[in-house]
Amino acid sequence: MDSNPLADENAIQTKSIRDVVYERLKDAIISEQYKPGHHLKERELAKLYGISTTPLKEALRRLEQEGLVTTSARRGTFVSSDIMNSVEEINWARSALEGVAARLAALKISDDEISQLGAVVDQMKLFTKQKNVEQLLSVNADFHKLIRTCAKNNYIFQQIEAIHSFDRSFRKKALAHEDELERGFQEHVQIYEQICARNADGAEHAMISHIRRTIVFIKESGEIIL
Repeated sequence: MDSNPLADENAIQTKSIRDVVYERLKDAIISEQYKPGHHLKERELAKLYGISTTPLKEALRRLEQEGLVTTSARRGTFVSSDIMNSVEEINWARSALEGVAARLAALKISDDEISQLGAVVDQMKLFTKQKNVEQLLSVNADFHKLIRTCAKNNYIFQQIEAIHSFDRSFRKKALAHEDELERGFQEHVQIYEQICARNADGAEHAMISHIRRTIVFIKESGEIIL
């Protein structure tokens, strides 16, 4: 990790220090920089981030509410040993929210937005053919975010944004498997086609099926130990 993860001035300008610390810690836990059972020592983390312990404590409380850390009196805070269960369950909930977003997008999307979504799918096709995982991760995020935008429902948008890092972690693990590249692309095409056809039921089903299949794939591949 960087010696001063809060050095990004733009992040500090748009978010509170507590929020930035929360997101950095969550990313570190999900990416397994901090493995299950790791002791998150408040004084060491406060020094690392160059902050007081107050915003750090608030960030740790949020992580505890999500089941990512556990706190014990007189012992301190530790990365949860049940971390992968929590991540998997949150992704199941995310699939339902993303499904609703796809349904609403199918009902509300404009012709111009269909063109934008099609352009993203074209990029996905190119990067899938090139087996460019890093670019696929980026355009995958663009695809899902554009659908959330087309849903034109701020509540759904914010709820999914709050847990998007869990999706990034799962998608990165999935794309580490070469046979997942084409399979994932074809599922995105199905979602796109259902939205273009303005088939709300079909779009919701395609989105939920895609996300939940990925969850099962990662679990069965041994990336998640339950």
